[in-house]
Amino acid sequence: MRTIGAFEAGVSGRIIPMPRGDHKIEGTPYRVWHVEVDPSNRIRLALAEIQAVVPWVKGEPKPLDCVATPGPAGGVQIEPLAAHEMLGRSYIEALGDAPAEASESGQKWVDMARLLATSWRITISVESSRINITLPEPMRKAKQVPEAGGLAVVFGFGEILEVWEAVKWHDYMSTVAKTKVSAFSRVIEDLLNR
Repeated sequence: MRTIGAFEAGVSGRIIPMPRGDHKIEGTPYRVWHVEVDPSNRIRLALAEIQAVVPWVKGEPKPLDCVATPGPAGGVQIEPLAAHEMLGRSYIEALGDAPAEASESGQKWVDMARLLATSWRITISVESSRINITLPEPMRKAKQVPEAGGLAVVFGFGEILEVWEAVKWHDYMSTVAKTKVSAFSRVIEDLLNR
């Protein structure tokens, strides 16, 4: 069967309406959800759906301690607290006992300190059939993620879990789509060489 807009052509060629909402292409290791942020500034997702693409979200009904930082392409990236702390410890060990000097503020290694400092602890609440992610106020006020009533896009892919304002996500995807044809072979090559 082939998809035509929000319809699917059946075996007889007859157009059959497809269910509305988010769809996952079967067999893909990535997924996008469009979710309205509830009045408590939470995003709720089906547990089984998120686990299918983000393996570190475990199914045990307990809180997951996480950290949210600015995402490399936009939005915010959420990762387990332990992974973030391990990066921080490695950085501090490499820094040693010498504090940063004012003349070093333009160095790339100072940017990493800025990124490590621009992080918020968050808790992902895992329930029997869903997860809840409460979006921290500083990120909402900075327009990195939507506030209550806004539309969020959640992207999951392996260890990557991102939350974006929906408009910013779609603007970024439009930019990516413009280079799709020319960039695709390079992307495949990069994947084969990773």
